Order: sequence, then structure tokens, then C-alpha cells
Amino acid sequence: MNRGDIWMINLGGKAGTRSVVVLTRQNVLKYLNNVIVAEITTKGKGYPTEVFIDQKANLPKPSFVQTDNIHTVLKKRLEKFIGTLDSDTMLEISRRVVLALELENCMQEI
Repeated sequence: MNRGDIWMINLGGKAGTRSVVVLTRQNVLKYLNNVIVAEITTKGKGYPTEVFIDQKANLPKPSFVQTDNIHTVLKKRLEKFIGTLDSDTMLEISRRVVLALELENCMQEI
């Protein structure tokens, strides 16, 4: 499992089974039982926190990563590997996560 991997998972409730992208930083993935993921949807809403990823990483339909919909899930709940997003796309997703969590100001202090 790697940062940027897309997996299928059943999130339950209205979300149901859908694709998600792994956001957890690479160097800690092997030590954790949980990972942070963002939902992927085929219906963009035009939010500034969305990233259009089209059909990258073997997705069957044009899709969007919704960084407002982030979850921490058990690794073992990830059901089926779909593909991996490229580093440029992950950089854009990371920028949108910063926006979604309103972290822009704190990044200047690091």
C-alpha cells in the first residue's frame, strides 16, 4: 500500500462502496493499522476543495477527489486496489487538503 493508491471500500451509510485515495504519508504506512483516505466521486460540485482526476489510475469514469470528505479507516477494510495517482496529482490533492482543513496560515511557520 502506498500514498496515492486508489482502493475500493465500503464506507457505509450514504457513501456506500466507493473509491478512495490514500493520503497518509508514505514513511509511516507500514507502521499503522489505519490510513487516511479521501473519497472519490464521479459527480463534481465545483467546490475549490475538489480535484478533477478524470480516469487516472484505472478509474472507469471521469472522477473527482473530494478533500472535504476525509476518513480514517482500518487498512484491512480496503477491499480492492484500483491504481495509483501520479506525484503531480497528489501534490494538487495535498494543496486542496490544506485548503479543506484551513491550514494555509500554519504552513508558513513550519
